[in-house]
This record gives sequence, structure tokens and C-alpha cells, in this order.
Amino acid sequence: METRSSSRIEVKLKVVCRIHENFCQQFGLVCGDVFELAAVDISEAGIGVISKYFLPKGLILNLEITGIPFNEEVMKIAGEIRYCIFKKNSGYRCGIKFLDIKEEYRKNIAKLVQTFEQRKFPRIRLSD
Repeated sequence: METRSSSRIEVKLKVVCRIHENFCQQFGLVCGDVFELAAVDISEAGIGVISKYFLPKGLILNLEITGIPFNEEVMKIAGEIRYCIFKKNSGYRCGIKFLDIKEEYRKNIAKLVQTFEQRKFPRIRLSD
């Protein structure tokens, strides 16, 4: 059963991340506090990424997402790591929940998902 709060689609996008200033002293990477991730899916609620690094649940990142159709500017969104699982052939698969996303960005992502989602049957939604 599908339990996601919003539909998602597969994407190939570059995401530049910066560790939120409140977490810089608690968590650091060898590469520093700015690094790139490869986005693999997106929804109005968040984004799925592949990372070379383990990112702990609860870590807050400042994301800069480029290349989204219907959106000409770089989307700057804060996100929280919800899970990070090691995948043998690709690195770490992480789910990031958007925090305080601008309504304009949410609408652009919703339009993108609606345009490209291939699901034939509606999702079963659980109550929020």
C-alpha cells in the first residue's frame, strides 16, 4: 500500500547542499560543509537523493536545486534527512523532507509531477 503523502516522479537533477549552521559543529564531512548530491526523485513533500556520504536522520541541509522544468531560478529549500540507507552499487540513498517550501516552488513541483507521473491508478491516501 502506498503511504506517501504526495506523488513523486523520477528525476536527474543536481543538488548543491550546505549543512545548516545549527549542525556544523555536530556534524562534519571531510569535503567540508558544501557538497553535491544527485537527485533521483522528487515530490511536493521532498526529494530522494544519492550521496557518497552517510547523512544522519534529522540533519538539516540547505538545498539548491537546479534544472526543474517550470522553474527558471535555483530553488533554495531547507530539508531534513528522514532516512539514509546504504545501497551496494550506488552509495547512500537518502530521503529529504522539505521544510518551509515556498508556495511557488511547491506549485512548480506539483505541476512537474502531474505532467510526468505515469501511475494509472490513484493513490490510496492515509489520513494526515
